[in-house]
This record gives sequence, C-alpha cells and structure tokens, in this order.
Amino acid sequence: MPGRRPATMSSSISSLSTVRGVRWIALLALIACGPPEEAARPSPAATQPTAGGQLVVATAYDIRGVNPLLHDDTQFTNDVLNQLYLSLFEERPDYQEHPPTFEPELAESWAFSDDRRTLTVRLRPDRTWSDGRPITAEDVRWTWERQIDPEIAWSYAQSKGEIESVTALDPLTVEVRFRRAYAGQLFDLNEGFVLPRHAWEELPAEEWRPNGDWFLDHLVTSGPFRLASWTPQQEIVLERSGIFPEPDRPLLDRVVFRIVPDKSAQLAQLVTGVADVVDFVPREEVERLAADPGIRLHRYWGRSYTYLGWNTAREPFDDPQVRRALTLATDRTNLVETLFGADGRVGVSPLLTTVWAHDPDLEPWDHDPDEARRLLAAAGFEDGDGDGVLERDGRDLSFEIATNGSSRLRVDALVMIQEQLRRVGVEVRPRQLELNALNEKILGHDFDAAISGWSIDTSLDLSYAFHSDSIANGYNFVSYSNPRVDELLDRARDETEPEALARLLREVEQILHVEQPYTFLWESKKVTATSDRVRDATPNALTVYYDLDEWWVAPAGP
Repeated sequence: MPGRRPATMSSSISSLSTVRGVRWIALLALIACGPPEEAARPSPAATQPTAGGQLVVATAYDIRGVNPLLHDDTQFTNDVLNQLYLSLFEERPDYQEHPPTFEPELAESWAFSDDRRTLTVRLRPDRTWSDGRPITAEDVRWTWERQIDPEIAWSYAQSKGEIESVTALDPLTVEVRFRRAYAGQLFDLNEGFVLPRHAWEELPAEEWRPNGDWFLDHLVTSGPFRLASWTPQQEIVLERSGIFPEPDRPLLDRVVFRIVPDKSAQLAQLVTGVADVVDFVPREEVERLAADPGIRLHRYWGRSYTYLGWNTAREPFDDPQVRRALTLATDRTNLVETLFGADGRVGVSPLLTTVWAHDPDLEPWDHDPDEARRLLAAAGFEDGDGDGVLERDGRDLSFEIATNGSSRLRVDALVMIQEQLRRVGVEVRPRQLELNALNEKILGHDFDAAISGWSIDTSLDLSYAFHSDSIANGYNFVSYSNPRVDELLDRARDETEPEALARLLREVEQILHVEQPYTFLWESKKVTATSDRVRDATPNALTVYYDLDEWWVAPAGP
C-alpha cells in the first residue's frame, strides 16, 4: 500500500498526510510520472539481477514503532512498515494517466456485486506470517475491527467510515459490505496493513496505546523483510524474511537504515561508499552529484504542492478579490526559478499538473502587480497617508505570514513574497515557527496566512481542505466555504466513472482558481541518489522504496 495516505500536510519531512478525505497524516510535509530519470553512467559489469548483499540507506528519520495502527503517521515509518507488512492490494504509480490501479498482494482476486455495495475478496493461499501461520480471512476481519476501535484511535479510522461490515466467509474468502457505492471503495478498504490476529488479539484494545513496546516483543510480520534489530535514533536493520512464495524475492539479504540527521553527512557517506541511498537530495547538491560517475540520480515529480493559505474567516482574506490580488502580486515564476530552476513549476490547483484528472487548459495567474493594485483599490484600499502601505477604514493592509523555520525553501520563499507584496503596498510580517507550533496554529485557525503544503491523496478526494464540513472536522483550516464546491465534492465522492469524475473536479479547479483560498506556489521534483551498484531501484512519488524487494546490488568488481 505504498502510496495512499489521505492528503498529507507536507512539511519538509512528512505530512498530516490523510483523513476520510484526508488520510494523510503527515500534516507537514507527495504522482510518479513514469520511470525516474537517471544520470548517464558507465555500463555496469553485472547486468542480471544478483541475489544477496546489503543495502545501506542514510536517512534523517527513524520509525516511531512497529504497530501500524499506532505508529504509521509519518511517511518514513510507513515506508519501513511497508516492508514488514502486506495489504490486500498494491497501488501502482500510474495515477498520471488514469485513476490508480491495484495489483494483488494478499488478495488473489476480487469482484464487486452488481450494485457495487458488496466486494468479495479471495486471498492467496500461499501467504503466511513470519511464524509460519497462514494469513486468513479472519485476520482481515479482525484487522478491520481494530482499525475502527475507538480505544485504539487509529489515525486513519475515518477511511473505514463507509464500510458496513467485513465477514470471513471461509478461511480464504472475505466479504466486504459498503454503505454505498463510490469511487474510493478499494482505496478505503486497502488503507492500512493486515495484522496478525493470532499474535496480537491477546492484548485488549484499551491496552494497545499504553503498551506500544509489547508489539516489538510479539512481532509477527508478513512482508518481504523482517525486523532484525532496531536501535532508536541510530539504526534499523531489515533482513530477508524467507516467507515469500516467490523464492527469489527479495533479492537483498539486508537493508540497513542508518539515521544520520545532517544531510551533508548523508551525502558524504554516499560519495565515499559507506551508504548506498540518500533520499531528498537538496537542489544545490544535484549538480555536484550528477558529475560523480559512481552515483545515479533519480528525478521524479513529487506528490505534493506548497501553498500560501489565506484565513478566509478574517478580513480582508474573506474577499476573493483581495485574495486574487495577492496572488497577482506574487511573482511565482521568479520564485520557482530561483528556488528550483528546471526542477519546479508554478502551482495552479490542488490537482497536481501530473494528475490524470487535472484540467490541462488551466493556467496559473500571471504576475500582474498593476492588476493587483487595481483590485485592491476596488476593494477600498488606498495609501491615504503616503507611507507606502495601503489602508482601509484606518487600518493598514498589514498581516502575518507564518511558516516552519525548519524548511529553508519556505523561509526563502517567505522573504521573497514579503518583498513582492511590499511593492504593491502590502506589509507582510514574516514569522518562523517550529513545525508543531505552526501546525497547532493553523489547525486552530489562529493565523492570518501560512505557507505549508500537502501530499495529495491519489483518490483525488479534495474534501479534506476545501469542503465546508472540514472546517471544524478536517483540515480546511483556511475556513473556505462555497456551496457549489461542497456540492461538486459530494458528487465526486459518489462518482465511479472517471470521465464524469474529471468533469466535477475540473469545475472545482476553476472555482478555486477564481477565488484563490490558496495561492498555489509550486510543485517540484524530488531527487533520490543511489550508488552505481544499486540496480532496478524505482523511487517515485508513492515511496522512495517502491518495490524494494526487486532492488539488487551489483557484486564488487575484481
């Protein structure tokens, strides 16, 4: 289940990335657009996959635990757990061309009833737990019960809200009843990993959160790798599990995640051969690494966008004309060229440019400071006292823009935006906050404007940020409300035909384009660096470690 997390709040690292609209709990800080681009390298000596060997990843992150219902709230934790546990299906990184497709993982086959309210899933008979016990329909049913149990309070429990029942018809057959037919049924069912009932049911649900370490001592997994050791804030070691029915998978014997907080130190380990993989390479390092014949660079458009959100519950941001003026006054082209060069583009919509349903005719607003001044004047703002700052009713057009100080890109963007808005008579007071403090303020609607980001939900449910119902019970912290948008989003949730869904979403895009509750700042490419000895690596926007069981390392030369 590598990709799907409800929209994630993208910080520089993770994201409040999900909810029933947003399963994205990475309220902080992602669509693979085809094969990653690789820098040209000398032809490798080994051309056929070779089993064995160790892969070392230098990363800044650590996992939070081993129970997915307690600890899958960061992208990295989910990436690692994805190697330990299986889901019913595997989402493919093909959401650029059409709605994402799924391949069997624990499921062997599945079929909907004529009314699409009942889904029958047949499990593979050759999948087992790491202790040798078979994976059964009872595991699937019990997992669903735990996912919706309020005592456990799983972060993504809302994704199961439209599932009425899950029944084990026999050891390998699961019947899932939905309350209604809608586009995201497979997404919702597949959210989360299947867990081992026989190993974990002895601990009552109310004891799960107070006893998170218990699961480490009773760890039973189903994935291509098992957890060999974990030294918090130092190292995570995965070993080939030996339980896969495919005898040659995974190819790697071991994967070691070494926790190296400093990016420069990570890259030094890569260049010297101590590490094989570094994710999220800074732009300023790309050119240097590209010149190194021992390193491959994998570039791919990310699954996230960065925005400047306006608190529409406060004046003057309650006026779409003012918000549009502020967008026109922001030179986003210059901002993107300065920060990203060719690895970025101006944002235009919560549907990324690479998403299949995005309207290709929708263009970002041009930088037009003269039109921005005209719109602000029409809204009643003028510089009556000649101090260079517009005012209305005796109040300066002056406000705070907050962002997380840990993100150099966002801080640099904030400085540039402050200067650009000053030129049209708007005074910006920049404020840098620690990430958790920023999230607390925006979730509490206690801000004027904020630079943040989202990792998108590939089911394209935009309700998380733009439906009125999500103001109090979701992530619509800009308090945006438009009855027509609500209607379109409600209809989109029920739509099962791709063409009809695209029409609904494109109308939402057009309305947001005019009303600008967000000034969409940028979309950008991600860069992952690997040693030249790493082969068949396919990092993409779903996860850096996509299909890790197929990666291999070339043997050392003579």
